[in-house]
Amino acid sequence: MRVGIDLGTTYCAIAYIDPKNGQAKVIKNSEGKPITPSVLYFDPDGTILHGEEAKAYVEEGSECTANYFKYHMGDPEYSVFQNGREYTAIDLSAELLKGIVREAEDAIGENIYEAVITVPAYFDHFQRQATMQAGQQAGLQVLSIISEPTSAVFAYGIHGKGTNQTVLVYDLGGGTFDVTIARITDDEIEVLGTDGDHQLGGKDWDDALSNYLADQFLEEFDIDISADVEMNIMMQAIAENTKKQLSEKHSSRAAVNYQGHKGVYEVTEEKFEEITSYNLNRTKDIIQKLLGELDMGWAEIDGVLLVGGSTRMKQVKDYLTQMCGRPPMQGVNVDEAVALGAAIRANIDLDGNLAEPEARGPLMLGGSASAPKPAFSIAGAKRIKDATAHSMGMIAVSKDEKAFVNSIMVKKNSSIPTEVTKPYELGISKHQENRLEVYMLQGEEEELTYPLNCVVLGKYVFTGIKGGAGRTEKINVTFAYDANNIVQVSAVQERTGTSLDLHIEPVEEDMSWVLEDPKERQRAASGQPDMSVLLAIDLSGSMAGNRLREAKRAAISFVEQFDLDYTQIGLINFSDRSVLYQQLTRDKDLLIRRIQAWDINADNLGYGNSAEPFALASSTLAGCLEDVRYLVVLTDGYWSHEGKAVQLAKKCHKEEIEVIALGFGSANKKFLDEIASRKDFASFTELSQLETALTGIAKIM
Repeated sequence: MRVGIDLGTTYCAIAYIDPKNGQAKVIKNSEGKPITPSVLYFDPDGTILHGEEAKAYVEEGSECTANYFKYHMGDPEYSVFQNGREYTAIDLSAELLKGIVREAEDAIGENIYEAVITVPAYFDHFQRQATMQAGQQAGLQVLSIISEPTSAVFAYGIHGKGTNQTVLVYDLGGGTFDVTIARITDDEIEVLGTDGDHQLGGKDWDDALSNYLADQFLEEFDIDISADVEMNIMMQAIAENTKKQLSEKHSSRAAVNYQGHKGVYEVTEEKFEEITSYNLNRTKDIIQKLLGELDMGWAEIDGVLLVGGSTRMKQVKDYLTQMCGRPPMQGVNVDEAVALGAAIRANIDLDGNLAEPEARGPLMLGGSASAPKPAFSIAGAKRIKDATAHSMGMIAVSKDEKAFVNSIMVKKNSSIPTEVTKPYELGISKHQENRLEVYMLQGEEEELTYPLNCVVLGKYVFTGIKGGAGRTEKINVTFAYDANNIVQVSAVQERTGTSLDLHIEPVEEDMSWVLEDPKERQRAASGQPDMSVLLAIDLSGSMAGNRLREAKRAAISFVEQFDLDYTQIGLINFSDRSVLYQQLTRDKDLLIRRIQAWDINADNLGYGNSAEPFALASSTLAGCLEDVRYLVVLTDGYWSHEGKAVQLAKKCHKEEIEVIALGFGSANKKFLDEIASRKDFASFTELSQLETALTGIAKIM
């Protein structure tokens, strides 16, 4: 059987479709109640109790209990230690699910094998994944994860409620708050937008009232009970009970007993609203923010649906009645609405059609592995178009390359499922394996500050990137947002069409690098060294005419190969004397203009071969702090003082200046070998191949 499960912070519920009439119904627990406290008790004998039995131990102040663990879903740091083992939030949720499913199976005499589990609309990617994992760990096949407000809309459709209307779902549970605006037609539910706070719920009202009562006790008896852990647990129970009474009457008396003292305090509706007004205002702000994002006003809201036990508070109903102009919609128990809607969703597909039963293997919860196809229609079944609760993006470099930004891939309140692909340029290194690091971000802000104003959900690392002729590769990154609000990330190298290999790495604790210069991080990541390069051109008389034209074309192509963020280039001209024609610079346009202005006997260099570039290169590069220093010598003939040139070249070698010698025309190949710092750094080429040869040198460097 397929069921819907409302896995709440304080209470949970489970529902199914009655095969007799197609109606969704809540399955009552062993005590005949529709909702079960989300509490566990770890008996020393190894037994794990849940629900009302476990809650009784909480109210007694037992430390062998666990509750409010839903707050910590998706948090790898959270755990509790009971009966000699550690339990994560996933483990605790799985134990709770096992308990409520066992009770439900006993109640209806059927085996439960599949479920839709609900979560707050504002749960993020990892919180939803954690919930799905808890269900699987409990032995369930989790058909989908659905947002609680969306699930509730299904429930109100059972009796025709909300047909052809735009409704606001105000979902205030014990530990979370969500607001969703949905458009409902005869055959479709379209979620227009959602917002919320998964750290705001009825417990916050309890906390405010508990603190108030503790203050009253302190004032009367001069005893501070706030430091007593067990007493705080009992105060929570007193506050919750008082809150529930105030939902039915105008005032309630709360009795506090501690160390032989008894204080009795009357709490009126007005006082309760006063001490909890901050919490209600937080929900108001979230609603106004969502309306603003959707460019809507209260006049466009046809009705309000209440979900969650905390919506029974009079202040909530008064506020919503005032804003909407009419009381909230009636017809479904606010405690049961989410589970009922989830049961409907469990038995239909996204188009609202009756879902086909799936083949079932061995079951962890026991029972038959086969079930007949249901022969009924489901009340409230509708096609669903859900929406994202958050924008999802990735850390990227801004267009001006001056900062890291949140490059939003999927915008908040986009219809799901959806898939978005964007191209990104990645610098390629020839020195190490190339990898693309995708830091998935959740948040609306495009500018990043530290601490980050977006949540980093994961670090997805792609490898298998093939280097080509250029220094960059275009990678197409895809975010696929499925119906469970879970994102899958993939990447394809555009040039090769290859899907890249993915593995997930832990996000580093220190993300302060988002404030640094992106170029520096890119350089460090790519292994690209900082370089100083001097290009020395032989401008003797033999270079006149076509040789000089070809040399200019080759030199410009050479310069254009470099990323001048990491490289500075200078020009040395020599014939009968040497000059530093252009100082080291990162200005590519300036370098190209200077090369285009090359001419024979410019700066009175002469027409012969008496000079050499090595001494000038040595002095120019002496003070450079770059990782690598190069001198590229371009010559077309014999030099007048080759012996001296070789000596000065070897001096450059000792100074760790890499000398590359490229000759053409009547250049002396043996001489080129001697002045080059390595054998493979000397080469000879035809004039027609000069540009190709010099470009090849640039790529090697």
